[in-house]
Amino acid sequence: MSAAALAATAPVWAAASTTAVTVGSAGASAALSTGGTESRAAIVATGIAQLTGLAISPLLVLVAIGWTDYALVAADGALPLHANPWFLIPCSVALALALLKKSASPAIPLPVRKLLDAAEYLEAKLSALVAAGVLLPTIVGTMSGAVGGDAAGAQTAGFTGEWATLLWLAPAMLVLFGAVWITFHAVDALIVLSPFALLDTALALGRFLVLAVIGLALLVSPFLALALCAPIILACLLVAGWCVRLDLFALCVAKDILGSLISAPAADLARPRAFLARRGLGAPIRTMGHAEPDAGDVRFTYRPFFVLPRRTLVIPARSPEIVHGAVWPALVEGAQGRGIVSFPPRYRARAAELADRFGARLRDGRIRAGFRRLRESARALRAMLAGESTAQG
Repeated sequence: MSAAALAATAPVWAAASTTAVTVGSAGASAALSTGGTESRAAIVATGIAQLTGLAISPLLVLVAIGWTDYALVAADGALPLHANPWFLIPCSVALALALLKKSASPAIPLPVRKLLDAAEYLEAKLSALVAAGVLLPTIVGTMSGAVGGDAAGAQTAGFTGEWATLLWLAPAMLVLFGAVWITFHAVDALIVLSPFALLDTALALGRFLVLAVIGLALLVSPFLALALCAPIILACLLVAGWCVRLDLFALCVAKDILGSLISAPAADLARPRAFLARRGLGAPIRTMGHAEPDAGDVRFTYRPFFVLPRRTLVIPARSPEIVHGAVWPALVEGAQGRGIVSFPPRYRARAAELADRFGARLRDGRIRAGFRRLRESARALRAMLAGESTAQG
């Protein structure tokens, strides 16, 4: 996916944002002043659609709405934070760099691309926090004014409107935003974990298409946008737990990849950090915990929901193997080749020690094995050419 294609979403969301939920928007305040049920419903529908779009791609939607509001209210001299050039210019530069990286991703060598993927993944977390802190209160405040019937509430930035409405609306919208964000942030997590640039492009393109469709629907009708957002929100609520576990694994991978630029991250071989590598082991896949050998089996200890008392799973491993992967090692059951646990990249350089610790056979993963065969072929070719040159001399 090219940067131009992704950037094309920005004007769509910029145009859609002028209908309601922006600071100083005359449309929102006029709708509230009429007192009509349909007008209030339209503001709520627009707010939910914009909140969904902001969760899907926080930085892109924040920049689009921010520059639109800047163009609308700059003459009045009262610029909200999200429309202030001092805030928007750094955000726009970060967005441009992310678009440039996405465009050039297929041509970047794998080791360098993984470093950039890890940096972009952490940037996506930061931009979500910034976007939620800056723009989310405005969206929720406008919706609160519409639901609570406070006409003045739509004209003021931040949490406004009737407090009784805000007490239930704000938590509900935060849950909605969090579920949608963590689900679509899984795209960034999968890009960090994937070694294939083509798959990265397909994942980013899928997210772009969802965002573009919602933006176009919002231009047509807020109720059409709400109808499209409703199944997306429901699906996100259902898969959010899986996405949280995937995100934790990707976070460990990203931290280890970037940390390796400074020094080798500490790797505790006594109780190595690990993630369950498949379903059916007694806990959800990608559950984070610690793995230890246990009389020919693997003992996996974790805390449900991170705070509940520890639980321990004993996983059979009759013929274990440590697969030395290109990014991280994994412990698998050799007879069936089924994954047991995956270890973060900090253990990659100590794969042989992990194999000794678990009494497992060490073998290279497919990508490492492929690169090794390429290197061996290159050495054999150089040796052959050198032998021919010696013979001719």
